[in-house]
Amino acid sequence: LRLCKEIGDFLDRDAILSVDGNEILHFGRQSLNTFVPGHRLNSGVTGTMGVGLPYGLGAQIAKPDTQVLVLHGDGSMGLNAMEIDTAIRHNLPVVTVVSNNAGWTARTPDQRKPGRELGFTAFDRMAESLGAHGERVEDPDEIRPALERAFAGGKAAVINVIVEPTAAGVSRAWGGSRM
Repeated sequence: LRLCKEIGDFLDRDAILSVDGNEILHFGRQSLNTFVPGHRLNSGVTGTMGVGLPYGLGAQIAKPDTQVLVLHGDGSMGLNAMEIDTAIRHNLPVVTVVSNNAGWTARTPDQRKPGRELGFTAFDRMAESLGAHGERVEDPDEIRPALERAFAGGKAAVINVIVEPTAAGVSRAWGGSRM
């Protein structure tokens, strides 16, 4: 929710928001506002995970002067992450924020979820290798400055935000406070 708050406080009122994933999709639906009809795109409830970045690219083509932000979970980002290459090739300044909780769905603090653990994928470094702006954020106070840098760069960007894998647990990486 802190990630969603920082994004919501940052975005222009007419921004286009594409949200894709599982936990982050639910958090985003409940906490991120859009104010212009047609400016919220998401993967819906029918299992079409992975469409967030392609939706964002299409939105940027349709409205080149509008701020476009894609909010992905790490699992859903993995499905179409190479579309960052498309964004670079076609000069589409879409900013993608990855809520990276290291797996498919949150896990409880004392229980692993075999087959669902992804690790903290370095989507920021992947983006940089393709010519995009990439940043890794581990401190919630750095989310807004990272958004400012990403949008100021004028090219595709990926902000890889490391979040608590248990979603509702206490995070050591985030100062021991609840998210």
